[in-house]
Amino acid sequence: MKNGQTEGGTLISQINQVCQRVWHAVLSRNGLEDLAGARGRVIFALWGEDKVPIKKLVEKTSLDKATLTGIIDRLERDGFVCRVPSPDDKRATLISRTGKDEIFKKKVPKVSDEQNALFYKGFSKKEIEVFEKYLKRVLQNCKDAEEVL
Repeated sequence: MKNGQTEGGTLISQINQVCQRVWHAVLSRNGLEDLAGARGRVIFALWGEDKVPIKKLVEKTSLDKATLTGIIDRLERDGFVCRVPSPDDKRATLISRTGKDEIFKKKVPKVSDEQNALFYKGFSKKEIEVFEKYLKRVLQNCKDAEEVL
């Protein structure tokens, strides 16, 4: 901290930019380009829970609804997801995996481990726990602020 100025926001933005480039390179090296960027976040979210309303995907990915809708359109065009009517609410549409993404599942743990090794190089387990706890607090603070905007 210099002259009372904090750098957290700037550092988080820089980390985001650099990590996106590194993540894309790691994915490309492993033949997983289709998982780059927000496309991967949507597919990863659907691996945790399939047949999800867009509103829930917004929460899981932290993408705004307009951006998410465009990504879903492209994922649907490319055969990775489809829109299905909700059996519980005729007005709602659920986003579902088609199974085309299954080819990625075997490679993703290796790629994820590689990214984590790069990201947490030199960190102890305790440092990682504390760091992630603080990041979750910052994320929640930002989400809370977004709600009142």
